[in-house]
Amino acid sequence: MVRLPMKQILNATATGQPGGFFDINRRGFTLMELMIVLIIASLTVALVLPRVGAGWKRMEDREFLQEFVETIKRARLRAMSSGRITAFRINGAERLYDLAVPLSRPIPPNVDIYSDRLEQDPDTGDHMMIFYPDGSLVGSDLEITFDRQRTFRISIHPILGTVRLSQVNTR
Repeated sequence: MVRLPMKQILNATATGQPGGFFDINRRGFTLMELMIVLIIASLTVALVLPRVGAGWKRMEDREFLQEFVETIKRARLRAMSSGRITAFRINGAERLYDLAVPLSRPIPPNVDIYSDRLEQDPDTGDHMMIFYPDGSLVGSDLEITFDRQRTFRISIHPILGTVRLSQVNTR
C-alpha cells in the first residue's frame, strides 16, 4: 500500500485522475451498491409505513369523534337560541347522524355507538336525543367504540346539558 500525502489525494479527487471521486472512467454504481441501497430503503419503508398508517387511522377516528360531539353541542345551542325543541338523531341501520331530516353525516364502518335511553322517532325509526329550549335534554350518555378496542364516553348532564368527552379504560 502506497501512502500519498494529503495534497496529492486532494488533487487526484478534484482533477478526475484514476481512483479519485470524480474519476471520468467510472460510469455509475455497481449492482451491489444499488442492491444495498434498495434493501435499506425497503426496510425503512416496511418499518415506518405501518406506524404512519395507524396514526392516520387514529387521526380520522379523532376527527369523527370531535365532529360528533360538536353536533351534539350544536343541537343544544340551537334549541336554546331558537326557543324550540331540537333533536340530535342517529340512524343505526343507515349509519347516519345529524340534526335535520334526512340525516347526512356518515358514521364510519369501524364505529359502534351504544346508548341505553334514547327516544325513538316512530315515523323515521331514528334514535334521538331531545334538547329543550332551557338547555335540558331527554336521552342519556353515549359510548362510541372504535374497532372494538378503544371506547369513549360522551356524558351529557341531564339538566345543564353540558357535554363531556372521556376515554373509557378497557381491560
